[in-house]
Amino acid sequence: MGHQSNKIYAHKVEQLIRPANRWPRWILTGGGAGMLRPAPGSWGTAVPALAFFFTLWAGGSDPWRSAAFLLFGLVAAVLLVWLGPWGCAYFGQIDPGQVVLDEYAGFAITVAFIPVPAWANGSAWHVALFSALVYVVFRATDTLKLPPCRRLERLPFVWGILLDDIAAGVQANIVVRLILLGLAMALGWR
Repeated sequence: MGHQSNKIYAHKVEQLIRPANRWPRWILTGGGAGMLRPAPGSWGTAVPALAFFFTLWAGGSDPWRSAAFLLFGLVAAVLLVWLGPWGCAYFGQIDPGQVVLDEYAGFAITVAFIPVPAWANGSAWHVALFSALVYVVFRATDTLKLPPCRRLERLPFVWGILLDDIAAGVQANIVVRLILLGLAMALGWR
């Protein structure tokens, strides 16, 4: 969020009345992570990245972890679509940077069915390195807005907010897979 490329709908946001109730702010900002500065999107991505770290460290099967993250991303997406117009009115912006549920959904796509290499299991240090790799790749794809992300960002209201991060998540998933394949080929890792 926060890229402001959707200027077409900015005048509609200016006409919205700022809501008096404040409770949806805590949902849209991911429990307040989006209120942290600088780079609220990076802080917002840190929350699901930490959840990813802990689920990897705890062990368990990849399909269940992926299904849980996809459910988490779906809930974040539904909440964003439902409360997103409220957030635009409350923050007075077409794409408020404080709203980070799109990062939650995008990161969930990034880690969905991602192959966890053998070296990333076991020690907290290796799990942290793998989690950091996934985090950095998602932040890079979300920030760079490679095609079709920039075009998707121009969709009206919450659809642009959400779908560009979903596309960035798909791109990050592919990039992480390619990095892991490259490491496995170059270093003989499994």
